[in-house]
Amino acid sequence: MKYLKVTLLFTALIVSSSGMAMDKTAAGAVAGATIGAITGKDVKSTVGGAVVGAGAGAMFKNGDKGKAARKGGAIGAAVGAGAAAVTGKSVLKGAAVGAGSGALIGEVTH
Repeated sequence: MKYLKVTLLFTALIVSSSGMAMDKTAAGAVAGATIGAITGKDVKSTVGGAVVGAGAGAMFKNGDKGKAARKGGAIGAAVGAGAAAVTGKSVLKGAAVGAGSGALIGEVTH
């Protein structure tokens, strides 16, 4: 298991360094999914990592798409934190996933 985690971490570093040629959203999704897979134990953590990573990548874009992604991320973080608080889940995790989802929605709808 340790070998698998080291391999996944090494792969994430390679992808993130070569991510300059990739779209920032795609590079963030790959890096986030890899980190989610390393730290979690199921598919849900991998998908959550991909969403958060893609949202973070979208927020780092320049221009109107980046601005729309940042605005969507802020709204998504507030909604995600509120929903997590109401359901009794982790507010921080809800805010992170909400920000990632909101950033992706903001980027796509722009």
